[in-house]
Amino acid sequence: MNFRSFVTLNGLLGVPGAIAVGLWLLAFPMIWVDTQFTVIGDPLPFWLAISAETARALLTTIASAAITTLGMVYSIMLVVFTLAAGNIAPRLLQRFSRDRVNQITAGLLGGTFLYALTVLRASGPDLRPELSIAIAFLLAALSVLQVIHFVHSVSRSVTIDAEVAKISEQLERQVNSLLAETDNGNQDLDEDGLESVVQARQSGYVTMLDETALIKLACKHDTAIAVRVAPGDFVLAGQCLAVAGFHQDNEEASKALTSAITLQPYRGAIDDIRFSVRILLEIALRALSPGVNDSFTAVTCVDRVAAALAKPVSEGLRGDVRADEDGTSRLKVPGLSLEDLFNMTLHPLRQASRGNILMLDHLGVVLNSLYEIAGPDAKKLIAEHGRALLDTARAGDPIESDLEFLRKRLDFKVDG
Repeated sequence: MNFRSFVTLNGLLGVPGAIAVGLWLLAFPMIWVDTQFTVIGDPLPFWLAISAETARALLTTIASAAITTLGMVYSIMLVVFTLAAGNIAPRLLQRFSRDRVNQITAGLLGGTFLYALTVLRASGPDLRPELSIAIAFLLAALSVLQVIHFVHSVSRSVTIDAEVAKISEQLERQVNSLLAETDNGNQDLDEDGLESVVQARQSGYVTMLDETALIKLACKHDTAIAVRVAPGDFVLAGQCLAVAGFHQDNEEASKALTSAITLQPYRGAIDDIRFSVRILLEIALRALSPGVNDSFTAVTCVDRVAAALAKPVSEGLRGDVRADEDGTSRLKVPGLSLEDLFNMTLHPLRQASRGNILMLDHLGVVLNSLYEIAGPDAKKLIAEHGRALLDTARAGDPIESDLEFLRKRLDFKVDG
């Protein structure tokens, strides 16, 4: 399954549709059970006993309420999408469409409508499906509880701090996947024998690299693969995706390699650290713009960026070579260095904070915190960013006392 199909199935179509169809299909075995074991005139337990008129009225009410509420739910989601695009970041809409609460709510309401409608059609003088009606009543109760949960979830979706925290959690998971590994094979891969060039068959953004599939492919052909693109890169049709050691005319292997590197027309956040970083930066830079002027939202973004950098700073990042189970180097992928992560996150924030002493001061606090847990190499890098922070502060023409305060804020040595 390619990435585009995955996004479609994981959005507001696949999961809600599957839930709705599943509940609809549940109606048929339930009606069959009622036809086999329920006889008109037999005494029923009090929780199943219901007259024919009441049954039809109850099912009609459930079906009408479910489809009406479903329309309201989608209307609320569209309003939230509009608010998020205008006030937080337009690229958050992909994440909102994959929110499980939204998907389950839409699917449950749609399934309840189809289930009640199907049971209503089967009801008649010769059949009063009491058990099926009881299930419909249960689905209606679950739908009410789910709508309450949906409203609670939506109220949090338009809260910037909550959204920043969720994005940061995803970024931390992505960054932690790059942490240094104790058993990573040889930290080198000989590319001399890799003469087979695999080209992109279409233009698009690299959204996923299936490293497991690439290593298996390399093991199968007893060779190695060197990938030339990284998640987030835009690739043109015909551009080199990777070089490998299998024969140039091996169409099956070339197709398998191409399938393991997913391209799509727009960027996604599944395996793209740069995309997640840029969402946080977009929120922070928008907050620092003169039109918004919300420094405290930017401060929150800086805190969450620091949280994502904490483990790489203290533990380091793994190399760009991947090994198989025997320790043989099989795959080389473009990696993100610690310097890349720092430059990608802190440079734009520092540059946008020129003249904003609150942000400059908080960036100093974050650099101090990272310096405390950093290894020797990371400390040198943090000291460089500390010097750049002081230079940015000077460029904003601050008063001497503010500049001196910021200099004292940086506990580590940044001069010389």
